[in-house]
Amino acid sequence: MPYSTRLPGGALAFEAASSMGHLPTVTNEHIRERLARYNRPDANMDFSRIEKLTGAADDLDQALDPRIRYVVAVDGSNHEYEEAFDRYPSTRVLYLQIAGVFIDLEHMQKQSGPFVDPSRIAEATEASVVSGFLPGSFLKHEEYADPVEAFRAELYDLFATTEVQSGTLLSLIREVQRYGLPEDAAAAARGEVVLPKCPNLACDLNESKVARKANLTTALKGTGTCPSCSCLLWATDTFRVFEDFRPDASNGEVLGRVRDIIEHLVLLGVALDLERRYPRLLNQTAFLYDGDLAVFGNSARMFRGLLGSWQEVWRRSRRRGQQPPLLLGIAKSGYPVEHFKGIQRAAEVAEPKRPVPIPPRSYMRIDDAYMKEVLRVQSLSETYYGRKFFYHAADGQHLVITVPPAEGLAYAKQGGEGTDDPARFPTLRRTFEVLDRMGTHLYDDAVIPVSLAHNWAAYPLSNADKVLRVLTEQTLSRKGS
Repeated sequence: MPYSTRLPGGALAFEAASSMGHLPTVTNEHIRERLARYNRPDANMDFSRIEKLTGAADDLDQALDPRIRYVVAVDGSNHEYEEAFDRYPSTRVLYLQIAGVFIDLEHMQKQSGPFVDPSRIAEATEASVVSGFLPGSFLKHEEYADPVEAFRAELYDLFATTEVQSGTLLSLIREVQRYGLPEDAAAAARGEVVLPKCPNLACDLNESKVARKANLTTALKGTGTCPSCSCLLWATDTFRVFEDFRPDASNGEVLGRVRDIIEHLVLLGVALDLERRYPRLLNQTAFLYDGDLAVFGNSARMFRGLLGSWQEVWRRSRRRGQQPPLLLGIAKSGYPVEHFKGIQRAAEVAEPKRPVPIPPRSYMRIDDAYMKEVLRVQSLSETYYGRKFFYHAADGQHLVITVPPAEGLAYAKQGGEGTDDPARFPTLRRTFEVLDRMGTHLYDDAVIPVSLAHNWAAYPLSNADKVLRVLTEQTLSRKGS
């Protein structure tokens, strides 16, 4: 770790490493020999397997109407601000921001010429931003002596006070629990939330199996206590993110988990509110999530409730005689994204040269075996509530999307056959159609709504520290710190 010193203006300056310090590693023969044992991911591409999984979007026997007019996209940004207290660089505060944009796609595209008019985008877009705070490392709460307990209390407060349309994030937890496992649904009916374990490490109910057998729950609103150790409990303990919180280290990963949970809930909350207020517009709306329709880490168990909530929205739509709204996630990075581009590149340099395996306006369904053997994605049936598809859009964009099934889980628990059948995903053709309409070449393989949501949510790197420093210092000064 480099030495540091404080400049006259107060900024920290760190000892600089030699610009040539990497050379001993690069020139080490043993390292180069080991690296040579590994193949490039696109060295042995199985084109025949890929072609069997590829189909044309126009060949899908699915509804194209009604045409999607509105798009709702959600994206989040988080920032761990260091040096919350002047001259204590290890003290940290966690900030996050979630943006939702509502776009009138028809209005945006009413123009002449091949390019989207920025003024049209502005006229067709409405945005809303949710901001939040959580404590980081080396902070002492005025009420809760235990920093992990302080983090749990602040997390609950964030969910209890953050409003999404006509409800709070806390009320959305109950909605999701209603469509989770049977014990989740029963607890939700009582106004309670199932907790996978007690947060107290010394408690008998800190073991998940024991807590499940004891049916550990707490009230959705307010504070509860553990029946075994009297530890304070909050509804947001159900996400178990506190288990990764470190009072003496960086908590960027924890903040990212919280942001992801809120993004999933916000998108669902907007859909429920639109259904309640304007049900006739719901089937003309696409809901876009920036990333995979999946929940990872200790919070993964909520994926089932999210899937069930969306499937119930679809069922209500069908009972009204409507096509369901669209829901999809779009991944911008990760190995599946790299693999999709690698397929196309490998075909171009193959000997003999091959046609593009996944041509424009075509998709590749990805069966469970391909997910595990080639894309190396594990825990499919315990994390994903949408299923992955590759789509080569009409404008050349390579999009990796996840789409939920109308019934059942996105992936089979025991590797069953046919779970990748497009018939299980009746919104797939309309999804491809709307993706063809809203691509943008501003960024590689991007779509306009997600780009706009990110623009609203992002903390600009050039001034994030400055703005958040002012906010932190103002808050602390008001408390006389």
